[in-house]
Amino acid sequence: MALTPGTTLGPYEVLSAIGAGGMGEVYKARDTKLDRDVALKILPDAFVNDPERLARFQREAKVLASLNHPNIAQIHGLEESGDSPALVLEYVEGPTLQDRIAKGPIPLDEALPIARQIAEALEAAHEQGIIHRDLKPANVKVKTDGTVKVLDFGLAKALQPELSDLDAANSPTMTMTAAATKMGVIMGTAAYMSPEQASGKTVDKRSDIWAFGVVLFEMLTGQGLFTGKTVSDTLALVLTKEPDWASLPSTTPAALQRLLHRCLKKEPKQRLGYIGDARLDIDDARAAPGSETTEAAPIAQPALWQRPLPALLVLAAVVGISGLVGWSLTSPSESVPVVRMSIPLGVNERFVGQTFSLTAISPDGSRIVYPTEEGLLLRPVSELQATPIAGTGRGGSGRRAFNPFFSPDGEWVAYYQQGGQLRKVAVSGGAPVTLCEIDQPYGASWGTDDTILYGQGPDGIWQVPGTGGTPEQVIAVEDGTEAYGPQMLPGGEAVLYTLGTGPGQWEDAQIVVEHVATGERTVLIDGGRDGRYLPTGHLVYVLNGVLFAVPFDPKARAVTGGPVSLVEGIRNAAGGRGAAQFSVADSGALVYVPGSGGGDYSLAWVSRTGEEAPTLAPLRNYADVRVSPDGSRLAVEIRGDGNTDVWIWHLEQGPLTRLTFDEAVDDVPLWTPDSSRVVFRSSRDGGGLFWKAADGSGEVERLWESADQPRPFGWSSEGRIVFDQEPGDIGVLTHDGDSTVEMLLETEFREIVFALSPDGRWIAYQSDESGAVEIYVRPFPEVDDGRWQVSTSGGFDPVWSPDGRELYFSSFGRMMVASVEPGETFSAGSPVELFRNYVTADAIRGFDVAPDGERFLMRIDQRAEITEGRQGLIFVLNWFSELQARVPTGR
Repeated sequence: MALTPGTTLGPYEVLSAIGAGGMGEVYKARDTKLDRDVALKILPDAFVNDPERLARFQREAKVLASLNHPNIAQIHGLEESGDSPALVLEYVEGPTLQDRIAKGPIPLDEALPIARQIAEALEAAHEQGIIHRDLKPANVKVKTDGTVKVLDFGLAKALQPELSDLDAANSPTMTMTAAATKMGVIMGTAAYMSPEQASGKTVDKRSDIWAFGVVLFEMLTGQGLFTGKTVSDTLALVLTKEPDWASLPSTTPAALQRLLHRCLKKEPKQRLGYIGDARLDIDDARAAPGSETTEAAPIAQPALWQRPLPALLVLAAVVGISGLVGWSLTSPSESVPVVRMSIPLGVNERFVGQTFSLTAISPDGSRIVYPTEEGLLLRPVSELQATPIAGTGRGGSGRRAFNPFFSPDGEWVAYYQQGGQLRKVAVSGGAPVTLCEIDQPYGASWGTDDTILYGQGPDGIWQVPGTGGTPEQVIAVEDGTEAYGPQMLPGGEAVLYTLGTGPGQWEDAQIVVEHVATGERTVLIDGGRDGRYLPTGHLVYVLNGVLFAVPFDPKARAVTGGPVSLVEGIRNAAGGRGAAQFSVADSGALVYVPGSGGGDYSLAWVSRTGEEAPTLAPLRNYADVRVSPDGSRLAVEIRGDGNTDVWIWHLEQGPLTRLTFDEAVDDVPLWTPDSSRVVFRSSRDGGGLFWKAADGSGEVERLWESADQPRPFGWSSEGRIVFDQEPGDIGVLTHDGDSTVEMLLETEFREIVFALSPDGRWIAYQSDESGAVEIYVRPFPEVDDGRWQVSTSGGFDPVWSPDGRELYFSSFGRMMVASVEPGETFSAGSPVELFRNYVTADAIRGFDVAPDGERFLMRIDQRAEITEGRQGLIFVLNWFSELQARVPTGR
């Protein structure tokens, strides 16, 4: 029944008609009691004349009225006055999304915020068990301030009669009322139906996800996804036609393309199952809206199911179901659910040893191990808590444990013990067993023949029995290259490993396989890191934070197909050891540390009380932060895709400009005292120390040729460069035409990251001589005339205050300070905490102090929830099911 302006329904006075559709006529009205505008939806006659449907709607309306979300237009009530029952709805001004799309494609920077708000509305409703069932652009309004309101939530179900599956096609949106016979209304609704909805099957929240994909596609392209001349034609297209992916703008981010593919799977079981994942993918696309375009059909991206501890209860239940834990190699055709969830670290837990591999999963997928300050923690995936492995913490051995990996039967965990030992410990308990003495490992694996392979960087690949013994070199590498992550392939004749093209250069490394007996080496992948062979017949590796897979024949030692991207956002190891932070179980589970292969750090000034100023520079992989003596500029190392260079940041006005351009590694900058030049370490031309004018003029000049990778860290009062080099040596370089080197300190301990006091009398450094890394001070240059320990519970990265009266250092997320008393002998007070939530940087100068001594220029880790003092893992159950579906091997 049409209403005219001035008509009243209870306290509501009709002001004007808004529109009409299959679910009724809509009017703008005034609530005379509450003095507000509302929308009145007059219900169809078929509804009004059916008391059973009216009663059912009243029950449904109570549920819908419970929705309270800023992106959902609310139901205020049901007005039953007279012969025209009406829904009282929130009145939303502004055009519909349909109106906006009619003007053409919506730019990314406008479309993504709209899509995200729609996803948030659906997520809120789905969490209460409410499905929209009729999502389309005409049911979305965009207010002038950019706020999105989704209309008519759940009304399709509320207005329809009780239907069997066979009758479900007769939903109200398809009712041929006089108001609904306009082609645009009918076509608009049919075009957004999911295939299961169009074929009359029972619908669930995945139908909303399909409709969301259609709406997002149309926002980006400005045209209908499925449009036919008739309703039947349109529904036939929904059921049979694939989207025209080529019509998407070329600037559409890959993350968004993958999201669309996942939303628009015709089979509900293959479709994105949780709209919250869409919100996360949109956030990824918004972070870099134009940086990930692709010409090929996008690959579905497993998003992160950001459900913390409660999600583990779900996982525990899933793992408890027999048959879901173990992926079956003999039945790859069976469909098994892929479950993703986050596993946060405990409040007092923090990863350590981030230059090594951070996590490993047992072959059967039931246990995860990772290194923390308390030692190696073992976490059964069916439980909520991790427990320390006895003997692996500082209290057990006095040294920290890094780089864990499991034995083939999952009963032992091997690891690198700080100080130079490869050890193993039984999962069931017992004292750790030393297997051999080694340098810091470049990845390791434990083969089924009970032999452990481990990389030694420029010294190639070595092996040792799983019971211990004398290591033997298996593979040697050429000068200037490094070996990482060896794995014996089935048959025991060839080793798969990553061959770095230079120190710290892993993004342009090669994944190779080498026959042990003949030395024949085959390059499988040119560009990537941390290659692993899986029992599914795949080779996986990481490039720029993305996990790729290719089919691989281990007998022929050949790749048999092209690479497919599977998981984005996998963290690379800090430093230069080639690790990507993921682990795969033989049973099909995947675990990884979220992050990226690109920029993970920001730079910001932080006060002594921990107050952080706005970020200075964009996210990059910053390291070794150095403020110029005059306070005007910053020299910083930036690690990139295959290159590491020194950059200069003008602190007041910017910009960030590159100082070095060689393909070699240029790092560890040091300003000259007058701020005119920057000294740096480089691997170019045989390696050594170089310098260049800070304004970029002139050429790079060599100061000293050395293959021992010396790191400059200060200037003596006589103008000599003070440097350190592994494993713990300190020396001074005199450069006056000829380079003269004098070594001052050579010990068996790892003594690095030195800092000279402003008066040149004292030298602070970090050392592991006590079994733990602590801060010490010695006289300079008479370094053997005394030694004082400053830190008491761990210390890294010492920096002096400009006046020399304080010594700063980091300690497991805390910024510490010790007061220094002037005098002929060194005297320091007990360290106290200034602020916290900044990650300790081992072997990296992670912060510096302004010349006024009141601010710290901090390299801030953005890869995890640092403000909560913890990071986490992502666990994917039955990942092999997805892997085989996405990357067939022909098995």
